[in-house]
Amino acid sequence: MNKSEFTTVGKSVFEFRYDPILSFCDWKGSLAEHLIEKLGFEGFRIANSRIDLTNPESQDFLVFVGMQNAGLLIEDNIDIKKLQEKIDKFITALNSFDKFKPKNIGRIGVRLSFLRHKRNVSFAQIKTTFENYIIKLNESPYKDFEGVVRIDVGLPLSFKSKNYDFKITHGPMERKQALLQFFTNKSVYEDDSNAFPKSGLFFDIDVSKIGSEAIDLDEIKKRANEFALVGNEKFEYISNELFSHIQ
Repeated sequence: MNKSEFTTVGKSVFEFRYDPILSFCDWKGSLAEHLIEKLGFEGFRIANSRIDLTNPESQDFLVFVGMQNAGLLIEDNIDIKKLQEKIDKFITALNSFDKFKPKNIGRIGVRLSFLRHKRNVSFAQIKTTFENYIIKLNESPYKDFEGVVRIDVGLPLSFKSKNYDFKITHGPMERKQALLQFFTNKSVYEDDSNAFPKSGLFFDIDVSKIGSEAIDLDEIKKRANEFALVGNEKFEYISNELFSHIQ
């Protein structure tokens, strides 16, 4: 793939869930101070059962810790190494706060959203290729239906493997829909931005492990980094396959 031909935007989310920590409200202020010091945040919001940390001038990175879940969100990011570095620093900071001891980890997940455009490739070309190659509408019973097929966010799929589950939603998408539904932080994504593709292949993947487990934060970090790689590899594979079949 010639990367210079492509424009890609993305968003990354990491989250893990655990049994309720009933003492959380007693020390959430101390935890906020600790994370601000370790991670270099300037802005914060403390609610009854959750802490949000961000920087007022740059809303593209958010960390949150609550009574039952914790994680982070990076807007405008397609760099998986950057995501892994953020996860590493976040988990390390949590691990150094002695009162944060989550038990029975119920879910660890990484969700990646992408919109990829190839130069000189129209929305109609992506849509036709998605219909005929990815979901093969031209070979299905629907080919004889009247009218023109309108694909929204096409083809949600769920997979289960030994070490993780993953859910994929993908299909052709135009910029307006992507901004309304998925890339909603207007301080980062502007409707008239030339850097944001007018249309492309939308790909949303959630890689997770569900089930109560007594594991430590280092194991959570290890799995999250693995899931980030898995999600990115699957996006690149499907993207390469689809664009290679566009005539």
